[in-house]
Order: sequence, then C-alpha cells, then structure tokens
Amino acid sequence: MIKYVFYTVIQLLFTALAMILTPVIALFTQADGNLPAYLKWFQTFDATVDEGWKNGYFGTFLTPPTGFKLYWFRMLWLWRNPAYGFCYYLLGENFDPENWVITKWVKTDTVSYFIAKSKDGKLFNISYGGPKGSYKLGWKAWNYFQGIDQDGKAIWSKTPWGPEMRVPVCFTVNPLALLKLL
Repeated sequence: MIKYVFYTVIQLLFTALAMILTPVIALFTQADGNLPAYLKWFQTFDATVDEGWKNGYFGTFLTPPTGFKLYWFRMLWLWRNPAYGFCYYLLGENFDPENWVITKWVKTDTVSYFIAKSKDGKLFNISYGGPKGSYKLGWKAWNYFQGIDQDGKAIWSKTPWGPEMRVPVCFTVNPLALLKLL
C-alpha cells in the first residue's frame, strides 16, 4: 500500500506537468498521429493522439480536421489521457494472470464493481462505476479481465493490452462522473 501511495503522488505530479505541457507537446505530433518516442510517457500506448477525432470521441467528421482544429483535438486527447504512458511504462507492473484473484465482481445495468488483488498482496485493483461516480484505484487489472467461467474462476486475457503484458498504475476519482459502466 505504501508503494501505491508513493506512486500515486508521483503520478499526480507528473499528470499535472503533462496537462501544463500539453499545448507544447501536441505540436510534436507526427503525421501518423503519434508523438516521437522520446515523448511516449505523454501518449496512450494503445492509441494515437488522433484517436479522439478519428473514432468519434469528439464528434463525427466528413473531412479530417486540419490546422488549429486538428491541434485542438490533439490537445483534448492528451488532456483526456495525461501521462498515460508514464503510468504504464514507469509506474506499471508486469501482469501475470495466474497471480491475480477476483474478490468482488458485480455488473448490472446501473453499477459495476471490480475488486481484485495479486496473490502476493503487493498489487490491487478497485474499480467502481455507478450513480456515485467513477473510481479506479490500483493497477488496471480489469483491462485483462474477461469474465467468470462456469466454475467461478476468473477468465483473463493472455494477450498484452499494450506493447507489453503490463498494468499501469491508476488513481482516478470522479464523484461527479455520469453513470458509466466498465
């Protein structure tokens, strides 16, 4: 738990830095929509900086945005996912599905809980989405979670979620979030 508190403080500080630097970082977006490798800590590892406008997060477009509009959408995407690569590469942990146990999983039309921990007790994942907001704490093991089999055992994806089989650290607390199920 001490490790998580330390990582959360580092994550929050780096996230604040990322949000402040976003207007400059967005200028470095290459033609393929990615930041240069030396800025990978600021980009999501599983999507380009153009994901927001290309896949409907910011509306639908008949023609691709250009100029300031493209720059603006790139900034919005970086602000939506600040320091994502940092949390994955530097603060993330290797993920071994055999080392994780689900302690609670509930999914209804109005609420979703996911609570899991590593068998050695060093890592955990708490995720809640419902009328009381959205909360994601720990390391994002839920991104590998596929469900429960007929014997009550967790089914985990064995395919890396990103370039490596890792779980990024996460501290997202949003009591005002609209109802979003995981």
